[in-house]
Amino acid sequence: MKWDLIGGGALGLMFTARLLQDGQQVRLWTRTSEQAEQLRQKGLFLIDRKGTRQHYTGIHAYAFHEAEDVMKRLDEPIERLALFIKQTSFNDTFMKQLAALPVDTVSSVLCFQNGIGHDEKLKQLFSEKVLAMAVTTEAAKRTSHSEVIHTGEGETWLGNPIDPNDHAVREWCNLFQEAGFQAFVSNNIEDNIYRKLIVNAVINPLTALLRLRNGELLQSEKRLQLMREVFEEVIAIYRLQGIPVHADEAWDNLIRVCRATASNTSSMLADVLAERTTEIDAITGQLLRIADAHQYDSPVQRYLYRSIQALDPAFLS
Repeated sequence: MKWDLIGGGALGLMFTARLLQDGQQVRLWTRTSEQAEQLRQKGLFLIDRKGTRQHYTGIHAYAFHEAEDVMKRLDEPIERLALFIKQTSFNDTFMKQLAALPVDTVSSVLCFQNGIGHDEKLKQLFSEKVLAMAVTTEAAKRTSHSEVIHTGEGETWLGNPIDPNDHAVREWCNLFQEAGFQAFVSNNIEDNIYRKLIVNAVINPLTALLRLRNGELLQSEKRLQLMREVFEEVIAIYRLQGIPVHADEAWDNLIRVCRATASNTSSMLADVLAERTTEIDAITGQLLRIADAHQYDSPVQRYLYRSIQALDPAFLS
């Protein structure tokens, strides 16, 4: 079986490399023609956790905006599709390109995610039965179009929100396990998503504003106090919405992730430094929408949201 992955960012490249290492057939769809061409010409380089540089050739990489023509030329259906793209990429252009594919042949769509809200867009194209979600604490850094560093090991949880026994999810899980990842099937993937959202809602905006690596948040009481204030407000929003949460466990998990990814640059900080649009709307913005629906004042979330937006080049005159 051929596995189709959309997204040539850090995680997309890292997962592609590990699957290729396991001997799997992978077709990678990138945002630009330039990256696809480089991968086909130069191959894909992975620097693993031991610092060993591995090289994979014969990469089947194509620009996603050319997918409709490529699929007609190859005459190979897409059956298993994984999305490794940022929330900011779920725009009208991407959805039109996705809709142009022969979606009726797709039997499973696995969406890796940082925030919440994009599943409603995907439901416009795919049946809920084939939509599965994934959250991961694996960390990677892309250094070029064709090279990625595996910077931190973590866990990957997968699940179908409406069918905990989804056979395709178990296939994805087995695939990742065979490639060496710590992958697990979740009977309640939404719970995993909301746990990950807490981590993202605290670490991402604070590291982006303070220009810190993840672990540096833990290096002073003032920073820990800021983390706690953001965290407490997120927990309050969850409780208003009726989202199950154990505050002590969630805080311990947040600190654990900070330590495990201590040397990492968060994706939001990387976006700010590169003057790209961040995922703040899918993370803090979604929390604010829940808070507003309950008429709950959330000054910390609002400050973070407006501050990150102020750094977005799209809002500059």
